[in-house]
Amino acid sequence: MRLRVLQRTTEPLLVCDRPYEDFSLAYFNVIREGDEWRLWYTAYDHTYQDDRDSYFCYAASADGVHWTKPSLGLVEFDGSRANNILFKGRGVGGFHGQTVFRDEGAPPEQRYKLVYSSLQGSQWFVLGAVSPNGLRWTFLREPLLPFNSDTQTVCFRDGDIYRLYVRLWTEGDYRGLRTVGYSESPVFGDFPPPVEILRPDSADPPELQFYTSAATRLGAELYLMFPAGFYTKQDVVVPHAATSPDGRSFERVGREPVLPLGTGFDSKGIYVCPGAIAGERPGTWWFYYLGTQVPHDQNAPGKVRSAGGVGRFLLGVDPS
Repeated sequence: MRLRVLQRTTEPLLVCDRPYEDFSLAYFNVIREGDEWRLWYTAYDHTYQDDRDSYFCYAASADGVHWTKPSLGLVEFDGSRANNILFKGRGVGGFHGQTVFRDEGAPPEQRYKLVYSSLQGSQWFVLGAVSPNGLRWTFLREPLLPFNSDTQTVCFRDGDIYRLYVRLWTEGDYRGLRTVGYSESPVFGDFPPPVEILRPDSADPPELQFYTSAATRLGAELYLMFPAGFYTKQDVVVPHAATSPDGRSFERVGREPVLPLGTGFDSKGIYVCPGAIAGERPGTWWFYYLGTQVPHDQNAPGKVRSAGGVGRFLLGVDPS
């Protein structure tokens, strides 16, 4: 299979410009619904202590390029509800590594689903929420997966099952190398313990780890993953690519990053977000990514402000 990057942004499409974003933007994803493009993202301000200190926010666009942050009136920040915050992470017990998806087979009041991680002791359990519109959320009481996944966890409905992509470690929680794990369930919950489906191998540099998966279904017997390669010695993150015919068994596409680091807002890190949006031409898809010009281990509010921006690229997929 051949993957070709046909277009790419050089300037960020969405940046930190609100006081509750003055440390950084973080994980997000985009869904297109007709002429409306919808974006859900997390942000952190300078009071950040750990990943639970997030603000879950919303943006909208008519073209996927120019974004607005609407005044939703849902959450008070600094004495005002004139903001685009959906909820505060601490207000729901801690919120990190989320993905929003549409569940076309669900009742209307549960049409939108959300997976995220919440710190339970020393582990980030995977929890869930449902919504009729993607703005007002009802949180489920029981964890979807009582198993550590300290990354952007990905979930989507695929026919009669829900596919869940998580983080694993080669030597147990927080030990060894980060890898990609997988679990599936016929219901939105009761996911069994995940199994490892992708890890760096002997042909990779020994310091390479896979940080996020960005797993996405493109079509029948075609699943695509952009495992974010964290090169710990260089302290940079770049996406690789892997494909699968069944969503479980993935094979790497080449050995080089599919999208190299840029020269501006994405010069130190690129985290592709889950979800593909069809381009105008057959066999092309838009993918969004979080870019940062701060090395991974230097990303702290005492060292940087306003880190992270949203980029996108158009991918051409040639099955031959």
